[in-house]
This record gives sequence, structure tokens and C-alpha cells, in this order.
Amino acid sequence: MNRIIIRVVLFFFLIVSISYISAQSVAAENNEIEIAVLVRGPVESMGFPLIYPNALELWLGYYRYLESEVVVSFTRKDIMLPEEWESFTCNKIKGFSPDHESFFYKDTKWSVLFKFSEGVPLDCDFINIFILRLKYFLRDSSPDSPPLLPAILEIR
Repeated sequence: MNRIIIRVVLFFFLIVSISYISAQSVAAENNEIEIAVLVRGPVESMGFPLIYPNALELWLGYYRYLESEVVVSFTRKDIMLPEEWESFTCNKIKGFSPDHESFFYKDTKWSVLFKFSEGVPLDCDFINIFILRLKYFLRDSSPDSPPLLPAILEIR
């Protein structure tokens, strides 16, 4: 039984790796499209980032994008934002930016925080595509289940 599980995990890793390599070669050929790949997640966790102290249930997604990592924190719990967080519009998406590397978006039933790698500025194209896809995945999902995070994003 363990051999079967190991083979399935290795097969999944192989497929994701091949998809990532193929996506990167397509992006290199066409400078207008960049690819973001979910490399880990959704991972259940506690304590929403940048809002202390708290014990909010959340789900983390780790994305590989433009040679850096974007960590996406998702929760269905209500969040009270600190007053010092500045209102910020990322293209047409209205949210908040506690610093220049994070963006917080609140929908009617859920919230998400994007944390870009240190020194990497906010990427509004990534944020917009992610939120659009997430809304699509969540429209029919159960509020008791983990969020369906997009596995691959094509950012134009």
C-alpha cells in the first residue's frame, strides 16, 4: 500500500514539474505571458499574518512566480483590519496594503492576503488574475471545505 502511495506522489510531482517547465518555456517564447504555479497548498494553519494577536483559521498557498515566491493566506473568518493599513487599488481591485509587499482583499464571505517575497513589489496582474480565478472556484464550494486554490495562473 505504501508503495502505491509513493508512486502516486512521485507521479503527481513529475506531472507538476513537467507542467511548470513547459509553462516556463512558453513564457520565455512569449514575453507577454508569465506563469504562476501552486507548489504547495492549500495548507491549513492558524493565525492570520500581519494581524496580531489572533488564532484565525486559514489556508496557505505557496506560488512560484517570476523567480520568487508569493504566499497567499485565505480565510473565511471575519477580520478586523488595523487602522494604519492604507487603502490601495490594484488595477480595479480595491483592498489594503499594510506594506509595499502585501495586499489584503476582502470579499463578502472570505478574505485573502498576498505576501510577495522581500524586496519584490506588489504585482497587481498576479493579484487580479488570482482573485478572478478564486471567485470562480469558490462559487460552488462548501464553506466547510478547504478553498480550491488555482494550480496554474497565466498572467498577461
